[in-house]
Amino acid sequence: MTVTTSPDTSNTAHIVLPTTTAGFALPKDVDAAAVASALVEKLGTALSSSDGRALADLLLPTGYWRDVLAFTRDYRCFSRPAITTVFGDIVPEQQIRNVKVSDLPPPEVQTPYPDLGWVKVHFTFDAVVGRCGGVARLVLDNGEWKVWTLFTTIDEMAGHIQKFGYHRPYGEHNAMEPHDEKRAREREFADHDPDVLIRHNGLALAAQMKAYGLHPLIVDRQSRIGDNWRKRYASLSLHDLLHGNHLPFMPFPTNWPLFIPAGKVANWLESYAEAMDLDIWLESTVDGSKSRCDEATKSWTMSVLRTVDGQIIERTINVSHVVLATGLIGGKAYMPPLLPGQADWEGEIKHTSQHAGGKGLDGKRVLVIGSSTSAHDVSVDLVKHHAEVTMLQRSPTFVMSFKSGLPILSGGGLYSQAMAERFPVEVADRIADGFPRLVTRALAKRGTAYLEQADAELLSGLKKAGFKTWSGPDGTGFMTLAQEKGGGFYFTSPGGGSDLIIRGAISVRSGEVSAFLPDKRVRFSDGSEDQFDLVLFATGYTGFKETVTETLGPKAAEKLGNVWGLDAEGEMQGIARYAGIPHVYLAVGNFMSSRSMSKNIAMQIVGQRDETWGEPYKPRDYAEPTLHMKSAKTQDDKERPPPEVSRSAKPLSRAMDLGTA
Repeated sequence: MTVTTSPDTSNTAHIVLPTTTAGFALPKDVDAAAVASALVEKLGTALSSSDGRALADLLLPTGYWRDVLAFTRDYRCFSRPAITTVFGDIVPEQQIRNVKVSDLPPPEVQTPYPDLGWVKVHFTFDAVVGRCGGVARLVLDNGEWKVWTLFTTIDEMAGHIQKFGYHRPYGEHNAMEPHDEKRAREREFADHDPDVLIRHNGLALAAQMKAYGLHPLIVDRQSRIGDNWRKRYASLSLHDLLHGNHLPFMPFPTNWPLFIPAGKVANWLESYAEAMDLDIWLESTVDGSKSRCDEATKSWTMSVLRTVDGQIIERTINVSHVVLATGLIGGKAYMPPLLPGQADWEGEIKHTSQHAGGKGLDGKRVLVIGSSTSAHDVSVDLVKHHAEVTMLQRSPTFVMSFKSGLPILSGGGLYSQAMAERFPVEVADRIADGFPRLVTRALAKRGTAYLEQADAELLSGLKKAGFKTWSGPDGTGFMTLAQEKGGGFYFTSPGGGSDLIIRGAISVRSGEVSAFLPDKRVRFSDGSEDQFDLVLFATGYTGFKETVTETLGPKAAEKLGNVWGLDAEGEMQGIARYAGIPHVYLAVGNFMSSRSMSKNIAMQIVGQRDETWGEPYKPRDYAEPTLHMKSAKTQDDKERPPPEVSRSAKPLSRAMDLGTA
């Protein structure tokens, strides 16, 4: 898997949590509403002033301000030493007014751990850009309430209201044209070009754009919407919870399972596209060699090759923006360079993305190269179909059980049924987004320490079976692995991959393949050999640059900046923000991240199209740096002792909308 990451991202030693041992303690009887009201009044005064020191003085010395689009037109995070300078650059021109406490949800005291707590308050305000909002977490510092984390973002753009809820279209009585005929005509774009071209999937993004009145076109090489899920191995299910995976405007039914089967997801996506009236050209692709960007007209000229009734039809379109809505990492299935003997090997070799399942492999010997989620899922499916499976582990894997990890997967209860009954999922997204990512990682260390204790028997069993585990970079578990690599972890359930490894139903080897030999034999890096009928590479994907080259051409790909991994301020690089190519965005992530990301991309495009958006606030040097981050080191194969488990590292006692997973 080829992923460009920032050099330094995972070390959280400099992040100071406001714990009791650090000198912070919440009074027993806190009037959250009164504390919130007083602080938000001060916040309003500071934001409407021309003095950045007023805002900086509201924050702890170790506090942070994270902004998504509202002030910076970008994803930015600043520590207190930088805020005075940043304030003068970006705040006064926004003409902040009407800063008020929001009651959705109302202010409350949160104590996720016995030694850690804060008062959380949501607030709203008006600015030149539109209606905005945010979240602040307050702690008591030497008798004075201070802001630990401040988050600001846009809710509604000035002059652009999405057409849903109270603003939904009225509809039409006695229409001359039947709805199906109207949709067929709209889908063809016979009278005009699309406004935006979305490559691959991007259903949530297209729905957000249509709600703003734009006309996006999705170009997808599949023959059916959802085939990227439908064509995978039959046993595949989502590995995160339903409550965090809702699509915009159309949540999943309340009787659906917590973990949704892939086939069910595929059919839902197809239904979603129909319900949202999305315009999609299937069995289509883009000829990147003909893609051209015209800076004078601020548009892209694209050549779309579309298969209609078995014939390939070329259509040239002009769009203002292009969005590449790829999978988690982008590109095509990654196969390592050919090993000696591989080209002439007598057995079958393929990538796990090409593997439809274990049916017909009864009694066959299969080698699965890799030890993350796809490798485990494929191996479990093969065992169920009575194949003999060996998993080749090349580096340690972070493993947790779904049972122990549910509090973490749900964001400390944020994405759960209890919270779904309190407020919409979009509010949950705001709460989660309100934590700077490095603060979230510091909190994740506590959760990971708890998991190693809760899953001690599981991890011990895996060790005895020869499977190597670890606690992730800097002890942050799967979070850093997901943000830096997009993989390297596995969540197991009863009867899942870990159980099968412990029972010996899946054999484990460590090392690499060094050569493919005659008679279907494979030689490993330790010199040993074995015989297999099928070798499956669970080796990820080639990365974003290949997707860009395929769609926009090699010259555009040369402009692509760093993508994935965190930048110097702890923000994801190149995703839903400027990535080096004019009028192009990358929309990458799981269902949860794509939901909030989709609206953020749509707002940027809408604002740029009517020339009201402005340029993103550029990074600059401060008297003191913002967030000092060190890179995620890949754990080597050496055995390492488990970290000491803090007495406060225990599962949350109740569902709390923390957004810390």
